[in-house]
Amino acid sequence: MIVRGLLFAALLISATSAQARVFNINNETFAAYFDVSAGPSAIGTGAFDGEATGVSYSGGSSYNYGGEFGFLYTRQYISLRFGLEILKPSAIEGSSATNASETELYTADSQVLGYAPKIGVEFNLQSNARSRSFVALGVGAASVTMKNSYTLTTDGQTAFPGVSNHDVEAKGSATLLNASLGYEGLLTDTTTIVVEMGYRQLNIENLEYTKSVTTFKGPVNSGDKVTTAAGEQRDLNLSGAFIAIGFRFYL
Repeated sequence: MIVRGLLFAALLISATSAQARVFNINNETFAAYFDVSAGPSAIGTGAFDGEATGVSYSGGSSYNYGGEFGFLYTRQYISLRFGLEILKPSAIEGSSATNASETELYTADSQVLGYAPKIGVEFNLQSNARSRSFVALGVGAASVTMKNSYTLTTDGQTAFPGVSNHDVEAKGSATLLNASLGYEGLLTDTTTIVVEMGYRQLNIENLEYTKSVTTFKGPVNSGDKVTTAAGEQRDLNLSGAFIAIGFRFYL
């Protein structure tokens, strides 16, 4: 009887203490998060503009896509984000390079990929137990890689003697800045959904070749600055507005 009574008391204590967690966004402290984003791209044909003299291209990159994941430390009025952002402008495939006579000389493909460790701060504008709105600012150290592939036509082989189909590979870095306005609301249990609208500034102006190759302007070596046929430094402008949607998992 005594043992049975002790077991009953233990079960009763456990049942009364195992109450469901009552979520209050203002009382939460730590969360893991991830989001995905998209927006118009300013890069256009910047990955290969001016690669050859007197050539224009039929298409460029129209959108920036991205994703971010990391951890959030939050208090009632301010939150800190520590994350890693991945950036991927839409790939360019088969952009036709033509001269002034509209003769196709070659086609160009381009892929750009970047990543940026980031820190950010959110200032909460309004909140209740289940939701809040905020203004966010972020800064990161972005690294970007670029790969362009050029496939010459018969006319292109004539126009550029000694040049064959080739790939140009390069990398660069710059400071990433972003600002956004966001809303966070309870989705289920301890998971919230976040929607943000903002602007990202990122312009890579220090591209360097990562392999030696013969280009339309002649041979280049790994470590050389990436320039146009006119000798100007090439840059990749990944700036633009974005919309992001994500989830936060409070611990």
